[in-house]
Amino acid sequence: MNPVKKGVDVRYRETDEVFKTLVSELTSTISPTTIMGLTILAIGLFAYESLGSTEIMLATISGSVASLAKILVTVAHRRANATKRATVENAARWEMAHGLLTFVVAASVGLLATAVFTYDDLSLHILAAALIFGYSAGVAIRISVRPLIAATAITIAGIPTTISAMLYGDTAHWILASICAAFLVAAMQSVWHVYGTATKQICLRLEMQHQARHDPLTGLRNRTALSEAFESLGRAEDSLTCVHCFDLDGFKSVNDRFGHAVGDELLASIGIRLRENLDQPNIAVRVGGDEFAILQPAVRYPVEADLLARKIVNVLSLPYRIAGEEITIGISLGYTVALSGSAKLEHMMVIADKASYRAKRNGGGIECEFPSTLDLCTFSFAA
Repeated sequence: MNPVKKGVDVRYRETDEVFKTLVSELTSTISPTTIMGLTILAIGLFAYESLGSTEIMLATISGSVASLAKILVTVAHRRANATKRATVENAARWEMAHGLLTFVVAASVGLLATAVFTYDDLSLHILAAALIFGYSAGVAIRISVRPLIAATAITIAGIPTTISAMLYGDTAHWILASICAAFLVAAMQSVWHVYGTATKQICLRLEMQHQARHDPLTGLRNRTALSEAFESLGRAEDSLTCVHCFDLDGFKSVNDRFGHAVGDELLASIGIRLRENLDQPNIAVRVGGDEFAILQPAVRYPVEADLLARKIVNVLSLPYRIAGEEITIGISLGYTVALSGSAKLEHMMVIADKASYRAKRNGGGIECEFPSTLDLCTFSFAA
């Protein structure tokens, strides 16, 4: 999981993945936004016809237009989520767009209801109260995944209306204002309760997904994650995909001499070194036991695969300090490449495995094996 952000961007102690997931939940607000937009339009036009207030007409127009714009933004957000992987930066922009339009709608609701309470028309007062209660309840439920947006919107819409009802002066309106204030407090509590519950559920789901795709000992990805990563690769015909397979020479001797706890710590240390020395988009995987694989996509020159293989062997062959002992382990690595457009993971794993076995028979080090059908003459060996 990613570290917690600091300063203004703490985002309620959210990790990046939780933040992106919660922002994506804002795409489920089309129905309530549509209903609220139509409600603002209906009540606003009725109030304007009865009172002829310019303020009421302006609030009605702005609320209806902002609701329509929010629907269009939500549709665009859905399409963006469906076509490309979300980033923190994109999620922040979508959150800002949703937030600004939500604030405009909230201000329109607050202005409309407040303006109505300045006139002596009790039937319109009932509609204004229903509007503010309906809006606050809808925001509390649907936008609680972004609690600062929800709390701000409820405040913008609710407080001016509550004050306006109180200033009307009679006992019934004082009671109405008191009820509004109590409901605003309850709505705020609901916002944070819903947010907390949603965050816990998302964290649990993300943790389960992480465990399902990662090896618990080394922290590296597992076969499932490797297959998913491979399937998501681009299929350009002018690039190569490389698969490296390797295992540890003498690992059984380490277990026999120092015990399995030290052997496990050695595997964990290997996972750390791989994560520290592999750059994106390369992916390290623990296949099982002391067997590992590395997926190296988008290789432009075959020499890139050889350079990475040498880097892996050199880095992992350095001594490890574990339980007061200095342990050195050997590496037998085999790799193969294939055209990205026609690469098959299982086939490449078999070829790379054969090369690694050949390296082990030769005393360790690096071996490569390329399919006979691959014409490497079309690729330059000079980086």
